[in-house]
Amino acid sequence: MSNITVNIKKLAKRRDIIIAFAAVTFFYCFIEYNLIFPVILGVTTIGGGNFLDSILHTIQLILGLLSNVKYILYGLAAVTVAALVCGFVLSGCFYKINNFLSNRKRIKTEFFKGVQKHFLRISVISFEVILFSILFTIFMLIVTVPAVAITRSFLGGKTELLALTVLFDLITLMVLFFGFMFFRIYMAFWYPAVFNFKDSYFSIGKYAADTYFWKIVVMFLKFDVAFILFEFVLIFLNSVLPVSGALAFLRIFLLMFVNWAVKTLFFIVVTISVFSVFLDFKKKVTE
Repeated sequence: MSNITVNIKKLAKRRDIIIAFAAVTFFYCFIEYNLIFPVILGVTTIGGGNFLDSILHTIQLILGLLSNVKYILYGLAAVTVAALVCGFVLSGCFYKINNFLSNRKRIKTEFFKGVQKHFLRISVISFEVILFSILFTIFMLIVTVPAVAITRSFLGGKTELLALTVLFDLITLMVLFFGFMFFRIYMAFWYPAVFNFKDSYFSIGKYAADTYFWKIVVMFLKFDVAFILFEFVLIFLNSVLPVSGALAFLRIFLLMFVNWAVKTLFFIVVTISVFSVFLDFKKKVTE
């Protein structure tokens, strides 16, 4: 675990890895700026600016889409395309990171070598990860409905629901925290197993995550706090900065380019951290 900081500092000499992650992150930030931020603003507007109402409207919107077979097929097609893109991008980027952290000699066309060796496996895993993530997120949103409904009633003036509100909110927060933490850790450690073992990738990744689980929880919690705070700042700026006029340039600069720089660094740090922990596990079990 102590090697993570050292590895991050060493990465400054590998501009090719930084450029590869920057290119991927730019694509993500472009989608976030042109699709995700407008959707968030739209949902907030529909919910009247109320956070609890926005959650309920989001759940209703998702359930409405899932009741239509056409949208389900569109969704599966989108997941397939996204998985193929992830298969191409992640197989190259993760191959470079894994070789770098394993102190292997840098080779020419390293990115495409990774694509050649791991594209199919990473695409299949990415399809499963994306699909499971969507289904799991929908399930967890539905789990929040009782707590949201009771909290709305309490805030609406029914003060006799105070004890019930506190109980439901605490239970829901605990379920959300541990549910998402377990899910993300196991999904994240699935990937490095592909680059270091020949089969049983999920089982090995889960074993590695279980070996260092509480240390990983602390690590992910730090990442979560940093990411959520940054996203809240972006969402606030998204709601106050105009889309046209003199300040439109400032909106693009902050929500697109500053976002791109920060998230490139963030994704690199997260990836190095996960792979570093996994390689520590590999060293431990192979000694």
